[in-house]
This record gives sequence, structure tokens and C-alpha cells, in this order.
Amino acid sequence: MVVPPGTPAVKQGTLADLVADSVTFTTLKAALKAADLDVTLGQKGVFTLFAPGDEAFDKLPAGTLGKLMLPENKEKLRSLLLYHVVPGQMLAADLKSGEVKTMNGEKFKIETDDGKVEINDAKVFSTDVMASNGVMHSIGTVMIPKSLDGFAGLNK
Repeated sequence: MVVPPGTPAVKQGTLADLVADSVTFTTLKAALKAADLDVTLGQKGVFTLFAPGDEAFDKLPAGTLGKLMLPENKEKLRSLLLYHVVPGQMLAADLKSGEVKTMNGEKFKIETDDGKVEINDAKVFSTDVMASNGVMHSIGTVMIPKSLDGFAGLNK
């Protein structure tokens, strides 16, 4: 996506703006910027972001995040992050057990049980944080797409 000169890269009130303004998503903010996805989630469109907090990134094997953030691994980082994004808006009430196709083209599994929601076994902590271009749900684990199995110690 090319942003016209003079246009702010991240519009106020968007998903990227919510992430940038939160103290619990500093790693996600840096990763989105490194993958040039801050602009995608900071403009028009409607998305659902399953956002791993800093504690979720801290659970990755030592050195993995640093390796993902290297310029030569930008596409792998993009794939990882886009695995946390679903096109369209899915409020908590819309989340039903089953598979959902993500923006990286792979699917993840939603499980709902008695008001509790898990995405690929990642617990959903807070739901329905609204943005001008979608909704964000906070999760406690960085989800790893099958395409990245084995990269820098990432395992399913």
C-alpha cells in the first residue's frame, strides 16, 4: 500500500493506533512497523486483530523475535503477524467454534465454551476493543502458522 505524501501513515483511532497507544503491546507495535503492517492496519479496511501482548512475545524461544525482526526475515514476520489478522469485523458474539481463514492465507481454530474463547489454544483475554477500521481481541500467546514451523525454534 502506498501512502500519498502528507498523509499520516497511521490514522487516529485505527487498530494500528490502538496498538501504538498501549503499553502492553510495545513488541507488537515494533513488529508491525518492521513488517510495514502498521500502515495496513492504520488506514482503511475492516479487520479483526487477535493481538498478542508483550507477555505473549516473551514466551517465544530466546532469540526468535530478534531473528524475525531482521530485514531478511521481513516476509516471515509479515506472515506471522498476518496470521493474527482476519478480514472483516468479528465481535466476540460472532466468534463460533470452527476454522477461520487469516490474512496470511492459513487457517486457525476458534473454540468457544461457556463464554470462554480460545484461538489455537491461545486464551482470549479482552474482547471487542473497537477501532475505526475493525476490532481487536487480546490473546496470551503468539500463534505460529504452519508455514513457519521450525523457523528459529518456533514449534507447534
